[in-house]
Amino acid sequence: EAMSENFKVTQTQSDGGAQRGGFIATELLAGKEEILFQEVRKPTFIMALHGVVGNRYDASEAPVVYDSTLLSKDLPNWLGVPCTAMANELGVPKAANLVALGAMLALNPFIELASLENVIKARFRGEAGEKNIAAIRNGNAAALRTAH
Repeated sequence: EAMSENFKVTQTQSDGGAQRGGFIATELLAGKEEILFQEVRKPTFIMALHGVVGNRYDASEAPVVYDSTLLSKDLPNWLGVPCTAMANELGVPKAANLVALGAMLALNPFIELASLENVIKARFRGEAGEKNIAAIRNGNAAALRTAH
């Protein structure tokens, strides 16, 4: 969606430890200016979706949405949303990341919820699209309830 709105976008990922239950990270940079350095130095926000994150982001100044199904944090800028539990309730366990994305949009509306839903409708048909949109909406609503 960001590219269709003329943002410059780049992504890096590290998933070498995934098979052994290790830390996995994906960094996404998006902005109107050319991206010259492809590493996030100061994140706008963070999503922590597994307990293996440990205390890696405890000192972060950026807001952190975390999956409270899998870990527990009591830090001022951390917002717990039961992403995995909510995705399971929808019957789509792999949609926990979409629940977290919806929650993050409640804290930092960097794109319109409707725009994101349109992207999902274009990529997923029928029930899959409906459940993915529900995951985003549910995460968004949960964050709004929790944050206020």
